[in-house]
Amino acid sequence: MLPATHILGIDIAKDKFDVNLRPLPTAEPRWEASFPNSPKGFQALHQWLAQHGPGTRSQVHACLESTSRYGDALAQFLHQEDYQVSLVNPRRTRHYADSQLTRTTNDTIAAHRIADFAASQRETLSLWEPLSPEHRQLRDLTRARQALVDSRERFANMLETATGLARQAFLKQVRQLGRQVHALDRAIGQFVRLVPQLHRQVTLADSVTGVGLITAATVIAELPPIEKIPQAAQAVALFGLDPIKQTSGSSIDTPARLSRMGSRRGRKALYMPALVALRWNPIIHALGQRLKNNGHTGKYIVAAAMRKLLRLIYGVIKQGRPFDPSGSAHAQRQTSTSTPAAA
Repeated sequence: MLPATHILGIDIAKDKFDVNLRPLPTAEPRWEASFPNSPKGFQALHQWLAQHGPGTRSQVHACLESTSRYGDALAQFLHQEDYQVSLVNPRRTRHYADSQLTRTTNDTIAAHRIADFAASQRETLSLWEPLSPEHRQLRDLTRARQALVDSRERFANMLETATGLARQAFLKQVRQLGRQVHALDRAIGQFVRLVPQLHRQVTLADSVTGVGLITAATVIAELPPIEKIPQAAQAVALFGLDPIKQTSGSSIDTPARLSRMGSRRGRKALYMPALVALRWNPIIHALGQRLKNNGHTGKYIVAAAMRKLLRLIYGVIKQGRPFDPSGSAHAQRQTSTSTPAAA
């Protein structure tokens, strides 16, 4: 692949997307346009880039924020057409805008900002690759289930104070959503069994004490393919469970806390299993006791347990062996070197 000569900043929305094309290393001239977020809009962008961009598609590096699912189809299209594509955490572009003292924003300005961000960070941006159809379908199933669970919890909370017809309506919704969640539980289990690689990974993850089939499937779905994650620390960072700490001289020394710059769904999937693991998983129980004896808070301990649980899931899948706390010297070594952070 040839080095990029142009950066394409993309601000994506549900119905349209705005683009800003700039050359490297200079920032001028620029070209701006807006297209519908549809296959026809993708083709129109492709033709527009043929007019204003370099002669070789792979010399265009497109950058867009990884917000919801609005940009997935466009990223897939650009990748298929041999453009370089990066999806970035929107917090990175927002912090870049703050560093530039940006006070006013709209879709056009946002595309301009994303292009400049990508130009300044192009050496650190990783290239996006689409998930396999099986991995994508598993992600769709687990996210659909989580959406139903969230809705069920909202109606269940409203039941506590509702009366009369309102209570009956909420109760009906809770029961209906519960049936739909159980149906998706069965669908996830059936789908996993049909895909040998996913079945192997989910079975290994499920062997970790505290992890169930749905948690295992959700964690695997929210992570990139395990073979593309060389270290457990990267999986931790992708879930936003990595600790950050600010220290400056003698005046600033903040407690460590979670970065939260990764998958919110992944963190949510690990929360309840971490509580179970703190009680029943001997490795995580020992970690929790050590942190408790050192005076750390409950939130701090749960965050450390979530991170450790993810490391154990990553480890059993990478090693291809079920969880064995009694004979895992490696796991014990990981426990002793883990750096916990507060929630």
